[in-house]
Amino acid sequence: MELKVDLPSLAEQNVDPAAFQRVWDRVMPGQASPEAQSAAPSQTAVPDTAVPAEPSVSPEQALSDQEARRRPSVPACPQDTAPALPSVPNCPAQPPQTSCQVLPAVPDCPNCPACPGTPPRSAEPQQAAPSPLAASAPPQPALCLGETSQGDSGRLEQLMTLARTGAAAAQMLARRSSGSCARALSALACDHRLAFRRLSAAYFLITGKRYTPNCSKPVLPSSLPLGLRQQFAWEQSWEQHNRQAAQNTADPCLKELYLELAQEGAFHAGAIRSLLEQM
Repeated sequence: MELKVDLPSLAEQNVDPAAFQRVWDRVMPGQASPEAQSAAPSQTAVPDTAVPAEPSVSPEQALSDQEARRRPSVPACPQDTAPALPSVPNCPAQPPQTSCQVLPAVPDCPNCPACPGTPPRSAEPQQAAPSPLAASAPPQPALCLGETSQGDSGRLEQLMTLARTGAAAAQMLARRSSGSCARALSALACDHRLAFRRLSAAYFLITGKRYTPNCSKPVLPSSLPLGLRQQFAWEQSWEQHNRQAAQNTADPCLKELYLELAQEGAFHAGAIRSLLEQM
């Protein structure tokens, strides 16, 4: 280990250089004193067998060199041997555009002869042929329950009178009966009151007036079975009157109404027959 001494600091401490040299030779034999080292330039002897130092390689560069050595060599790409494409001929020059020539106007020729094979023109304009869609269109339905149905006013008055009479008779029979029989007859009377209101509304739409029939009180037999028998015949008569009215009317709405009331009469007759079978 080389010992270094700060000579300037020793001079400041009043140390004798000669005494220091004697002590130095005794303690460190074979080594130059600090003064001699400071005076002579530092030269280090290089032996003949010394090898110049190589620069150190970083770990990353060492890894990349190892990977490069492990990779197979890539052969050089062969030269392109594709045949040369033929040269494209130049496009022909376009002919110069000439200005449009304006043709002279053709004067009107009123006496030009007709072309052969064409029929002569008629002075009257021809009417267009009707389109097939217009020919196949269904006719428009006639308005119902209007002034065109004035002929049904008398028939409506007759049916309203019958409906009021049938409702009163069914209500009287319901008061004489009890249980399920009374409920069935009450429903029958309600149906006839509803029929009267429907006929009255149709009558008002056609005539613009209200009709109130003058009905007398119906006369019924004293016994309930005989009363049901009389009401059964009346329901059949009610059905026939409505079917005849439906056949004689041209109003589609009235026809539909008459057929519905006729069906109700047939249903009422069947209900009365079922009541008599249960007695």
